[in-house]
Amino acid sequence: MTDWTVINVADVDTGVLDGSKPLNEVLSAHAGARTKFVLPEGRYRLDGPFVHNDCEAIAVVGDPHATLVVSDPDQQYCLDVGGDWGVSPDTSATTVEIRNLTFDMTADGVGAQAVSARASEDLKIEGVTVDGECVSAGKKALGAIYAAVTHPDGVGVVSVSLPDGCAFAPESYPDQSPAESQTSHPIGVNVSDDHRGELTFRDCRVEGWVNNGGYLAGGTGPCLVEGGRWKDNGNANLRLGDGDEAHDVRIEVDETNYTGCGLWLQDGNCRVSGGELRLPNCDNDGLRVSSRSARVRDLKIDCTSSARPIKVNDGDGPVVLGDVELVDSGDGSKHSYAVELWREDAELRNCRFSFRNGDENRNGINVLGARTVFDGVTATHDADGTTVLVKADDATFRNSTFGGRVDVDGKNASEPSVEESDFTACECIGFDG
Repeated sequence: MTDWTVINVADVDTGVLDGSKPLNEVLSAHAGARTKFVLPEGRYRLDGPFVHNDCEAIAVVGDPHATLVVSDPDQQYCLDVGGDWGVSPDTSATTVEIRNLTFDMTADGVGAQAVSARASEDLKIEGVTVDGECVSAGKKALGAIYAAVTHPDGVGVVSVSLPDGCAFAPESYPDQSPAESQTSHPIGVNVSDDHRGELTFRDCRVEGWVNNGGYLAGGTGPCLVEGGRWKDNGNANLRLGDGDEAHDVRIEVDETNYTGCGLWLQDGNCRVSGGELRLPNCDNDGLRVSSRSARVRDLKIDCTSSARPIKVNDGDGPVVLGDVELVDSGDGSKHSYAVELWREDAELRNCRFSFRNGDENRNGINVLGARTVFDGVTATHDADGTTVLVKADDATFRNSTFGGRVDVDGKNASEPSVEESDFTACECIGFDG
């Protein structure tokens, strides 16, 4: 347990309560090796950053809750504590706590980074909210929350609400197309490259961030996402890397002026269990798998737009989709197939795919990787579109039921193996179903 030096900011300088003294000056004047600042209920001016990276432990805690008001459009940072970029476990703080704070950034033109925090043993960013649309495009755009646990044995928890997102201002980057400029806009939650421990993101609400809602693929330590709502974020609502897991997350992509996919499994070995993915107005990918390997189970996907609900890119490692439920009535003008499977040896187990008649008569599943296995799968199409098109060798249909049309492209694919499957409500083309 940390041996804190506890400082009540109202006791050391009453000016912070009446607004005559900015909070950042009081914090900077009293910060020591192991300081816990307690902020009584109230509104505090934050006229500049509080930077405290050379310490053993640091905490800024609302009691029970405090609001930090940022009004200067030129301010870039709020709380920057525990260690600078690229810090080692030996030089970062052991313990960092940022809790029970609201950052009020509702003033015109404001877009500062709320929290950048690093700790080697114990990191807590909890009960933190950012109010106001972040306006930082064109001025070294920053994310709202940056976090890292710097030691492999360290742990951390992040629980934040970022409901107002950031302004999309592609005109701030005249040398880039609007799509290219997305990566120059701020990120909602970012795990920096010096992350080596374990971070849990619990019940976060992240909406409307142009350059990723949660970019968790940074660093080498695992990130665990438990619940939360991730909506209308660009590039990816939630992007996972090696060792990362997502449990019972809710992701929605509705109308935006920028483009982004829902859940992107980007690197290494990723796991997803439970959760919902809704695509009412999206033209990108819902679930995108480009990681070395992945296992996705109990995910429900509903698509009524021109998005491609599932895309599994090619790669070397195994991908297993288990108990995935997809209901698709999407527009086929952007993506003619709702599901594309490019990975060799991909497995679909006990999945349920229902393709319904939408605009442009969208097709179902396009099998482009060899040795794809359907095991216990139900796939139906209620219109003239193709339910499954096989364009790769050695597909297997096992204990599965199909309705609509299953087409094997004999020029590109060998006849699939069929084991205890039901094609009675299906038109079979190119093979004996």
